[in-house]
Amino acid sequence: MELNDFLPYQLSVLSLKISKGIAEHYQDQFGINISQWRVLVILYKNPDITAKKIAQLSQMDKVRISRTLKSLVEKDYLTQHPHPLDARAKNYELNKRGKYLMRAVIPDALQYEKDLMSQFSDKEQEQLQHLIAKFNRILS
Repeated sequence: MELNDFLPYQLSVLSLKISKGIAEHYQDQFGINISQWRVLVILYKNPDITAKKIAQLSQMDKVRISRTLKSLVEKDYLTQHPHPLDARAKNYELNKRGKYLMRAVIPDALQYEKDLMSQFSDKEQEQLQHLIAKFNRILS
């Protein structure tokens, strides 16, 4: 078996390349890493949720989520408060500063995606979206 021809490996490498490119940009422009960006986006769309729910939505491991949440609280982008039904859990949400950051980050992320996708024809973009959706259905 040739590793470079193995589809899971190819997709993993591609994902890392895309993530690395955007991570460098976010670090330079906003002082956040890719894990922080992912958590911020999740909380922007899903306010007041637990670390466990963030892990489910992000497909990131719990340790990474915990470290990321801690760093975002320290940077004063999030507030945390006790979960109303589970004394062991905390809920997280963007505070005013976090919402302000996201109003800058989201348009920037969409422009990054647009620039990347502009390398493909309209037909190729449709095919790519179709294949991604099909993989997600198959793997669900």
